[in-house]
Amino acid sequence: MLKASTIIGVFTFVISTSFVAPKAFAEPVEMLVSKKWGAYRYDNDGSRICFISSVPTKSEGKYDPKNRGDIRVFVSHGPGKAERDVVQVIAGYRYKPQSDVSLTIDGKGFKLFTIEDRAYAESEEDDRRIITLMKRGSRMTIVGVSSRGTKTTDTYSLSGFTKTKAVIDKTCK
Repeated sequence: MLKASTIIGVFTFVISTSFVAPKAFAEPVEMLVSKKWGAYRYDNDGSRICFISSVPTKSEGKYDPKNRGDIRVFVSHGPGKAERDVVQVIAGYRYKPQSDVSLTIDGKGFKLFTIEDRAYAESEEDDRRIITLMKRGSRMTIVGVSSRGTKTTDTYSLSGFTKTKAVIDKTCK
């Protein structure tokens, strides 16, 4: 399955090097920040990955915030032309094994599958549907359960999504 192998491997590398990058790796280039979203590109040996990212405007749950890592949602393109419009959630904790995550945009819901601390749409078609709703919507909520059984709810503003998405669509064709 393309998502479970290629995409996850690429993102594990890119995301782990993007925000806490050792000096041996290039930093992602910030192309645009619009309201709550940022557009970035990462060039490496002739290949390019573009992504947009946002952090929650609100996070809820019975947990100590000091014990939770980076929380983000991404939409990405690359490194190849086949890997486009991939939606990914980083929870800041390990998800309960074999659990699902609920993603809701203005009342319309999707189920995401989990791998360790990340969640992905179940199909490319779901990725496209989620992105279409993100362009039209105003708020997205993601609900997951940690490996310790703690339920979390992260709320994201979709303000700036469409503008930053257009930048990566143009930059990573």
